Amino acid sequence: MATSTADMRLSGGHPALDLANTVDSRRGRWGPDLLRSFEDLLVLVERLDLIDQQAASHLRRQAENDPQKAAAVLEDALALRESIYRLFRSEDAGESYPVADLSLVEDRARRGRAHQVLAATGAGYSWTLPFDDLSQLTQFFAIKAVELLIGRDRRRSVRECKGDNCGWLFIDHSKSGRRMWCSDASCGSHARIKRFRSRMKGV
Repeated sequence: MATSTADMRLSGGHPALDLANTVDSRRGRWGPDLLRSFEDLLVLVERLDLIDQQAASHLRRQAENDPQKAAAVLEDALALRESIYRLFRSEDAGESYPVADLSLVEDRARRGRAHQVLAATGAGYSWTLPFDDLSQLTQFFAIKAVELLIGRDRRRSVRECKGDNCGWLFIDHSKSGRRMWCSDASCGSHARIKRFRSRMKGV
């Protein structure tokens, strides 16, 4: 079982889904919460290779110098996380996206868009956040969530893992489009063992 964003599996297939998956379990039980500090949020961004070392160090210094703001950013990130989770869980359920959650994600994404700059990349130029303010971490995830929503007709479906004590979100890249587990090696294996033991009890 994961204890923090430093050792959690990154099985969502997309940054916004990995943020939503920072609760260890959402089925059968809830928690533990792996996102308990601003540092946890920053570590997740680093593990996803979304920020360079210089920008990460800059944000760490900001958080140390202004712990009150860092706490506020964490609180906002938690609210965003839950909205992202509800949005894409509804997609898996074939339901409409919740209006309130769409509104929250859109608002944070709009704030981030206002701070984007045109930067050179290996493939040319792209819009990017400079990560010069703590709040831009949350805004970045909101932008990514909006991109995932907008691209729905050009991507595979988002699924909710049906494993006991899981409920993580992931992009289903299976050929059948009916994948049930965020990880076949973990939740899939546990499900098969559970079915086997159930059959043995019935023998």
